[in-house]
Amino acid sequence: MKTVSVIGLGAMGAALAESLLKAGYDLTVWNRSAEKAAALVANGATLAPTAKAAVAASDVTVICIQSHSDTQILLSDMSDVIKGKTIIETSTGDANDARALAGWIMDAGARCLIGMIATFPGGIGKSDSAIVTVGDETVWTDHRDIITTMAGASSYLGPELGALAALFAALFLPRQGFMFGLIYGALLCEKSGISMEEYVRQIPLTVKVVHDYFDVFASTVPTGDFDNPPASVGTYNAAFRDVLDTFKTAGVRHELPELLGNLVQDGVDAGLSDKQVTALIRLMSR
Repeated sequence: MKTVSVIGLGAMGAALAESLLKAGYDLTVWNRSAEKAAALVANGATLAPTAKAAVAASDVTVICIQSHSDTQILLSDMSDVIKGKTIIETSTGDANDARALAGWIMDAGARCLIGMIATFPGGIGKSDSAIVTVGDETVWTDHRDIITTMAGASSYLGPELGALAALFAALFLPRQGFMFGLIYGALLCEKSGISMEEYVRQIPLTVKVVHDYFDVFASTVPTGDFDNPPASVGTYNAAFRDVLDTFKTAGVRHELPELLGNLVQDGVDAGLSDKQVTALIRLMSR
């Protein structure tokens, strides 16, 4: 059985540690506030007196603190214990910070994998949650069992550390686009005398269409086939004009529908009226 340490026992780190403990790993934990380790220790984990002792105790250390730069500072005095170890970093940071951290770890004689946790703490340990990883492929190959224990649908993206930050940003937008769409919709309903209760009741019904949107995206963008749309760019353009007029007439802030409507209008102006709306990706990439 591999020995694993988890450093950082906030909500996410504690969930990662708990999933490993439940799976039977020989687990060592450390957190600046030792009381956060109490439940894990009560269930069989070992509490290390220092972060350095936690790294020294195990073959693999999972780190889940504030940022890559914080992790680098944390590890900076561990050159004497980190050699030959494996670090799985799940803190946040941009591409440059990830490269700096991974470079430092490798220069110290250790191996490194950077992971992006794509779930809330409640999803850790489940088969449909994911930690998307980049970096040393041998780390993924050798320790895939640890990573998939923490998140069953985890995957390896490749060696380029900057790809993870780009993927995070790309996945962030659909989620936040949904949230801010709800916010703009709530403004319009409020101004138009529609109760928030009724708006909230209707949302799950319209969200079902999102699955259809995904199917259209998945069947068109990878293949580049934008013909025979169920709803064309021209159709979207007409709908966005109506939506924008409604927002303006109601006197409600309309930056989001105006932005999206302008993008669709660009598609019409470029001769894409009879294509799938996903054809806009080719236009915008120019």
